[in-house]
Amino acid sequence: MRILFLSPRLPHRRVRSGHAIVHQRIRRLAARGHEIGLASFVTDADLEHVQEVRETVFRLKTLPTPTTPALGPRLIRALTGPPLPFRPWASPAMKQLVGDMVEEDRYDAVIAEFSVMAQFLYRNPWLPATRTVISCHQCATVASQKRCELLGYTPAGLLERARRDRLRDYEFRLYRSVDRVLVLTPQERYQLLNYAPDVRTAVVPYGVDTDAFRPADGGPPPEGVVFTGYYADEPNRDAVYWFVETVWPRLRALRPNLKFYLVGPNPTPAMLGYARQDPNIVVTREVEDVREYLNRSAVFVCPVRMGSGMRGKILEAMASGTPVVTTSLGAEGIPAQPGENCLLADDPAFMAQQIELLLGDEALRRTLAANARRMVVERLSWDITVRRLEETLARLFERY
Repeated sequence: MRILFLSPRLPHRRVRSGHAIVHQRIRRLAARGHEIGLASFVTDADLEHVQEVRETVFRLKTLPTPTTPALGPRLIRALTGPPLPFRPWASPAMKQLVGDMVEEDRYDAVIAEFSVMAQFLYRNPWLPATRTVISCHQCATVASQKRCELLGYTPAGLLERARRDRLRDYEFRLYRSVDRVLVLTPQERYQLLNYAPDVRTAVVPYGVDTDAFRPADGGPPPEGVVFTGYYADEPNRDAVYWFVETVWPRLRALRPNLKFYLVGPNPTPAMLGYARQDPNIVVTREVEDVREYLNRSAVFVCPVRMGSGMRGKILEAMASGTPVVTTSLGAEGIPAQPGENCLLADDPAFMAQQIELLLGDEALRRTLAANARRMVVERLSWDITVRRLEETLARLFERY
């Protein structure tokens, strides 16, 4: 197959979070003999990785990441353009580029990775007839609804309610316009179908490199608690704030020397402030290799309360042999069996209790870690999930 991927960021080996999905899909589909094209926005920081990506795909075209316009054009765009979070990515140049690439190389299918890239498939006058797919890493409408429920009738909650209906109308017009919408979890598929039963969906989950992420051989005993994330994303920011303000004080009272590692790019001023006030909170910013912190930590915590989709960070922790304590939302899409391969907690006091239980029981940590690694190896390695993507695309072609 000849497949064109659309990505909001250049998917290279250093990317994290949902962008790692794009990187792995492209790399592994190319290794399986498919011809892969890529149209991507790039930042200055990504330019050093262009050659790496070019060696994987047979065609690469890039555009600079859209910048925030001046106030006047920004107001016009807010009134006439797509709603948030789609609006910042609006780019007539990308729309034409996608059409030109399909016209030139005759792709069998175009996959818009992340829903924000779907706007370049929708009503695109330059786009020739081809199969079109949206890979929905997170449904913005579902995330908005969860945010409304969390914020209640606060000013922020009322503002979210005001934009929710316009967002839903636009997002689901995109989904109805394509041949297939890929989601990461069965839960998200049900949520999409609840809004629009006529949307054609398929579940293709996140994966994990179980060769790269594996338990450490020897070394010092694990200590501390770790959370990894891309902190430009609101669900990750909210998770940190909630954990530090409601769970962390309970743990510190029990274990004054316990450390909390906040690993990942774009930490906020508030996070840096936590580290200044408490030397046991360590903010690393972006690191070369997240495995160093997974292997040194006794517990991986995932206290997310917002968003939807599947958390690859949990799969990486499980593959690395780091036992996981997560909220129910954090475990969405993962074959989580509480007490066997992870622990679940949605209440601050209960989460602190579950973490303390693991910190004090090495045998339990080892059992949960071994069971979790076995599960991801057997069910969620990248080879397995990319093969599922390949099969989903093959079924799509059978319709023609």
